[in-house]
Amino acid sequence: MPIKSLLADKRIELTAAQRRAAQYIMDHYEESIFLTAAKLAHKAGVSEATIVRLAQVLGFNGFPKFQQMLRTNLQDKLTTVTRLERTVKSVSTDGDMLAKIMREDIRNLSETLRDISPETFHRAVTDMENAKRIFIVGLRGAHAPALVLALYLRFLGKHASAVIPGYGDIWNNLHGLGAGDLTIGISIPRYTKLTIEIMEYAKENGARVGVITDSLISPLARNADWVLPIHSRLDSFIESFTAAMSLVNALLTDLSVRNPEETMKTLKERELLWQKKEIYVLPFADYKNGRKKRKTSPR
Repeated sequence: MPIKSLLADKRIELTAAQRRAAQYIMDHYEESIFLTAAKLAHKAGVSEATIVRLAQVLGFNGFPKFQQMLRTNLQDKLTTVTRLERTVKSVSTDGDMLAKIMREDIRNLSETLRDISPETFHRAVTDMENAKRIFIVGLRGAHAPALVLALYLRFLGKHASAVIPGYGDIWNNLHGLGAGDLTIGISIPRYTKLTIEIMEYAKENGARVGVITDSLISPLARNADWVLPIHSRLDSFIESFTAAMSLVNALLTDLSVRNPEETMKTLKERELLWQKKEIYVLPFADYKNGRKKRKTSPR
């Protein structure tokens, strides 16, 4: 099992020193797999006993077995270039690639479902329901699920917005953030620095903080009231946000059925507006009849 999944499952049992050691391993993975317990302890600023105890808490007989697992799972930390090179060697047709990537996304979805607790999911939806304002931060590849979450929260009548770099002043837009507000950060390795900074700012100012990230020891999780861990591994130059999008769909749907009468009222009002402004193309028959009416109508 990947180290991040083990740590996520066992985090509640870790001491502060063990969490610090675990964070060091995650941040310096390639280095850690070759260090002795003593040298790793020195680098992480903990005792050697802490390193040994961490391995035991995670289910290993000792540090050597733990380190062997880390080395076996080094592939989880391969660079995007290396992963793509491996994929090129393993497929020979377009059909191979299609099946390979979709199987990996099915695995990402299954592992995400396994790792998210119903209690944490419920807490996330409750926070969205109760928040006065919701700010969603997702940069680079994470911008897509952030935009979708913000868009459909507004459809449900929530005061929600996606934080967009380069569009106005981010920190001015966040000015006044505080109690009653919710900030949601979405980021996976390699984590975007600005997303982490905004989570810290939100926590310092008394807002609720939720994150969608890869594990409970992600740097985003340090300031989070709840963490929804997702899996995103692809043997490609990109990370997969399929599980993130599916999670966003689940959050929005659960929120929509919390108060079905209010949801239906809000959506009906928006539908009337969309029809009036002709936002969407009508079904073909209606579209064709509408064109005829416009052509034959008197000027």
